[in-house]
Amino acid sequence: MSATRHTVPEPKPPFWNPPRVFIGVCLAIVAGLGGALYTQDNVKSAATLVTTAQQPAAQLMAHKDYLEVEPIATTAPEPDRSLELWAMPEGKAPVSLGLLPEDGKGIIGLNPRQQESISKPVELMVSSETKGGSVSKQPTGPTVYQGALAYR
Repeated sequence: MSATRHTVPEPKPPFWNPPRVFIGVCLAIVAGLGGALYTQDNVKSAATLVTTAQQPAAQLMAHKDYLEVEPIATTAPEPDRSLELWAMPEGKAPVSLGLLPEDGKGIIGLNPRQQESISKPVELMVSSETKGGSVSKQPTGPTVYQGALAYR
């Protein structure tokens, strides 16, 4: 009688073996860096707004189509008022850039007209307006902050 030998197949290596894990991690890092570089939105210009007493109040960073607002000193508007940001182009009418976020920190989206008004160095001003902003499309309240938008 002949003895039959049963051969047991060799176990298959697991899918996530060390070389595959290393390659996966490398691909993830490259994809992350590529995505970060592709979506990078550089600050084009910046301004430090100061109070009428020349105390720093807020930092603005202008991106392509939005402004990033970072408070330095927190000054909340009166309950029935809003703080409105204006571009003051030389020889032209002021252009509203929108209301400052109520808690001081946030993003203000810009339309093409607003983007154009800050495409060059320009003076910025924040006025205290009735709740919701100026109805006349021009600053009517007192100046709260001001500063120059400078390009990097």
